[in-house]
Parts: sequence; C-alpha cells; structure tokens
Amino acid sequence: MVVRYEYLWKRREQEGAHTADKDHPACVVATFKREGRSEDYVMYLPISHSPPSEEEIGLELPDDVKRKAGLDSAQQWILLNECNIDSWPMDLRPLPRQPGTFHYGHLPPNFFIIVRDRFVELYRDKKLSRVNRAGL
Repeated sequence: MVVRYEYLWKRREQEGAHTADKDHPACVVATFKREGRSEDYVMYLPISHSPPSEEEIGLELPDDVKRKAGLDSAQQWILLNECNIDSWPMDLRPLPRQPGTFHYGHLPPNFFIIVRDRFVELYRDKKLSRVNRAGL
C-alpha cells in the first residue's frame, strides 16, 4: 500500500528533528506486532521525485507502477535502504483535495515482491538506516 505519510529522513533525525518538513508518498513494506503490546507497527519506505544519492539505494518506479500506485507521472524512486518505523496509523496525512483519504493505491504484486525482497536483503545485511518513531 502507498500512503501519504510524514516521513522523517534519517539525516533530519540526526540533525535533531522529530517531525518531517513535508509529507511524502511512502510504501508500507512490512507490518509487525511486539509481544506484550497492542499496537500494530509499520515499516515505511519513502518515495521521492529526487533520484537516490550515492549513499542511497533506490528503484525507479516504472510508469505502469506509478499509475497503479496512484502516483503522478513524474520520475520517482522508492528508497530501499532507509525506513521509518511507526505505530499504525500514526502520522498518516490526507491526500491533497481528498479529505479522509490517506492512501494513493498499491504497488503491483510483482513489483512489490522486488521491493520487499531487496529491503529484506538490506535489513539482513545491516545496510538499513531506520528512524524509530514508535518508541520501540
């Protein structure tokens, strides 16, 4: 699922920020629960119009994927080596001119599998920067 989310970049967190300067589309790449807690937790990957920097790992979204995900047609990348961890549904934002709607759409399953598998690989290899916004 692709949602509008107050994504906090790792570099901004390192500068001392606790909130984002703007909202971004973000892909829900994983959900989980913690024993002894009632909350659901989500791992968000940011989607940006800016190409990945040398330190970032990203996948460009093909036109058909952007359409199915409900995104605009401009070039966009999903960044794979940085994520926000948050309680569901904290910090979701309504879509512009669509009060009460927080999701753009979904990545096609075949593209989501590529995203998920690459994310898991980076997680296992400890090449993932995380911003823990859930207090875990």
